[in-house]
Amino acid sequence: MNDLQGRLADLLKAGVGDPPARVTVKAVRRQRARRRAVAAVGAAAAVAVVAAVSVSLSGRLGRPGPAVSPAVSAKPVPCHSGWTVAAGAVPAGDTEDRLVAVAGSSSHDLWAVGDRWSNRNQVFPLLEHWDGHHWTYSAGAPLGVRQAYLTSVAALASDDVWAVGYFAAGGSGSSAPLIEHWNGRAWSLQPTGALMGVKGVLPQTLTSVVALAPDDVWVLGHSIRGSGASDVYLHWDGTSWKLLPGPNIGPRLSPAAMQAIGADHPGGLWAVGGWVGIGQAGPPRGGIVERWNGRRWQVDRRAAWKEPLTMVVPVAPDDVWAIAGGNLTTSGTYGVSPVEVLHWNGSTWRVELSLGGMSSADPTGFVAVAADDVYVIGQHLLTQQPYIDHWDGTRWRRLPLGPAGHMRRPGSRAIELRSAILTVTSDGSIAALDTEGLHDRANFLWLRCQH
Repeated sequence: MNDLQGRLADLLKAGVGDPPARVTVKAVRRQRARRRAVAAVGAAAAVAVVAAVSVSLSGRLGRPGPAVSPAVSAKPVPCHSGWTVAAGAVPAGDTEDRLVAVAGSSSHDLWAVGDRWSNRNQVFPLLEHWDGHHWTYSAGAPLGVRQAYLTSVAALASDDVWAVGYFAAGGSGSSAPLIEHWNGRAWSLQPTGALMGVKGVLPQTLTSVVALAPDDVWVLGHSIRGSGASDVYLHWDGTSWKLLPGPNIGPRLSPAAMQAIGADHPGGLWAVGGWVGIGQAGPPRGGIVERWNGRRWQVDRRAAWKEPLTMVVPVAPDDVWAIAGGNLTTSGTYGVSPVEVLHWNGSTWRVELSLGGMSSADPTGFVAVAADDVYVIGQHLLTQQPYIDHWDGTRWRRLPLGPAGHMRRPGSRAIELRSAILTVTSDGSIAALDTEGLHDRANFLWLRCQH
């Protein structure tokens, strides 16, 4: 057993608690200003769950290979529960990169998406694929010279994956929606030009995607209407996209700033967010829940909350979990305190866990399979130290994360920005992904196999 294997063995002995059985992820979006602020804090700390195995990884994992068109092996790759460390697939020479969401059809077919900076002034989509053995880089659909971000991904099968985001604003222009689709052979750019100007709504950014079936895909985004911002929903029916404006929560309030969309087990759709005032300017105020009634999106006024809601995990109509507080993104990004875990029983919200202020907790992943099986994963904003809390129906328990992690300070030309991301694959396996480093980046993948 070599040194790296020994460290991994020690980590696994330390234990991380029982794995989740259902995962919903919010693709965490951060403004670039926050990126600089995080980098200025000091070190980009490795998540302690996996960082103990990463000491002296530089040079052992090697450089990522060239961009390829990933394909799922005809021969299934055996799934092994636990941690795996492998070389990331960031292109050589990049100055920054970030993976913000992950999804896949199985433990050996995962897509992670985000953004990469080839230099300080150019940003492009980043897609990495796991085939059970290696991570490979893909540039995604051909975009020409247009710069863009990816913010969320959803997978129904190995040949049916959706990634959404937005094109960067260029010059005096504004950003525009970006939708890409993987058909098992290549990524293609989905046309959204026909949506521009429909009913006066101009979608600009897309932030969250949920796929229920090949002909039932929903995307949450934001648009410009007049002088203010508003929410917009896009629906794919298997043939074309349809745009549906979000409801106005007026007359006394401005349009809501929805943050995440999710589906419960029966297929009911939920979206959560908050409102901040006319034109979405000013301090954040209350929390909003919107639901699809089969014809239109409408505000569920019974489910209003005193603070903005930033993440949601629906299990059933009377079993919904949400995060109140955290990062609320409208025309800017607000840090909302306190950060709390809420449970909806069909009639009222109840605070089930207080995580403290924004300096204490920055939730990046949220898991719920039932009323007695919920996980919250995140990191302390200033120290970048991770935490995993689990609810078993009786009490919350902070899971042990193993030995203290190795601290790596990125160089001035290599800024690593990350948060732990989670998914449940379409075959029922669970995957958690975190990264460390840039030029010799290591991807730490945790699996709970579905047998």
